[in-house]
Amino acid sequence: MQVNNTRCYGDKIDIDKTQVKDFWSERAKNAKDLNTVLLGNQKTSEEGDLRNKEEFELVENFLGRLENISILDIGCGMGRWANNLKDRNCNYTGVDFSEDFTNFNKKTYKNMKFYTMDAENLDLSLLDKTYNLIIINGVLMYINDDSLYKVFEIIKTLNPDNIYLQESTSVINERLTLNKFYSQELQKDYSTIYRVPEDYEKYIKNYLPEYRTLDKGLLLHEHSGARKETNAQYWILKRGK
Repeated sequence: MQVNNTRCYGDKIDIDKTQVKDFWSERAKNAKDLNTVLLGNQKTSEEGDLRNKEEFELVENFLGRLENISILDIGCGMGRWANNLKDRNCNYTGVDFSEDFTNFNKKTYKNMKFYTMDAENLDLSLLDKTYNLIIINGVLMYINDDSLYKVFEIIKTLNPDNIYLQESTSVINERLTLNKFYSQELQKDYSTIYRVPEDYEKYIKNYLPEYRTLDKGLLLHEHSGARKETNAQYWILKRGK
């Protein structure tokens, strides 16, 4: 293991959940638009738009022309997927641990449902019994190992037809953890866990064995935010053989 105070390569260390919540709550309160929340302060809206366009096309391609679908977005943030899907005939529910995000979304997308919940402790009584699609996008990287299994157990309980999972992962063949690391781009202390893709695939295999992988790969390239040590890995999963 290599450790440089706030930057750890290799071994597993925990990040401060309270600091993570405070970080996103502050960004939610100060956000001017989606890109200022999702990207570093020096990043351009063109990069964010390109990333979102390419990711949306991935989901659209496997959803096809299905109508009246029910979607649960775990970690909805400031409503990127709500905005993507607002013109589509679907029953959309978004959940996020930041009340600032969910309050913003309730005012912006009045025909959709939003709840303030932690991903590892969803209140299933407020949700549908199952969904055609669960989106979980950039959430697991903020959850420590001792709680990560809870998210997969909840997904298994909801038993959706399809799952779109996307996480920022390490591309250097070892885990990278930022623990209250000062980010020049974000101009704030930042904490996250960049696991290797194989870590998530173990959870998929162990908790979602009835799902097959329709597609997987790296989402980002030079113009949409790929970095030297990290990239966004996605999996498209479908229930059944």
